[in-house]
Amino acid sequence: MPTSTELITTTLTETFDLDPSDVTPERTFEELGLDSLALVEMGLMLQERTGVALEDVPLHTTIGGLAALMDRAGADRALTAAPHSTR
Repeated sequence: MPTSTELITTTLTETFDLDPSDVTPERTFEELGLDSLALVEMGLMLQERTGVALEDVPLHTTIGGLAALMDRAGADRALTAAPHSTR
């Protein structure tokens, strides 16, 4: 299973025709030339692929920062979906 960073990178390069060498964890979406509409589109695509809802991602967010946010949201989602022990 790809990492969150890999999913974001793949989504950006396939959808917005960005050079993969430009899509690094420390780059912001603004630096990559994306606008707020592009971020909404990317967020919807990532939600479809991962089940993690991404709302209101600022343009100054780094790719690494979004990946960390997705990882935390995915972990929180897994914890709430896990069956609770009745010991």
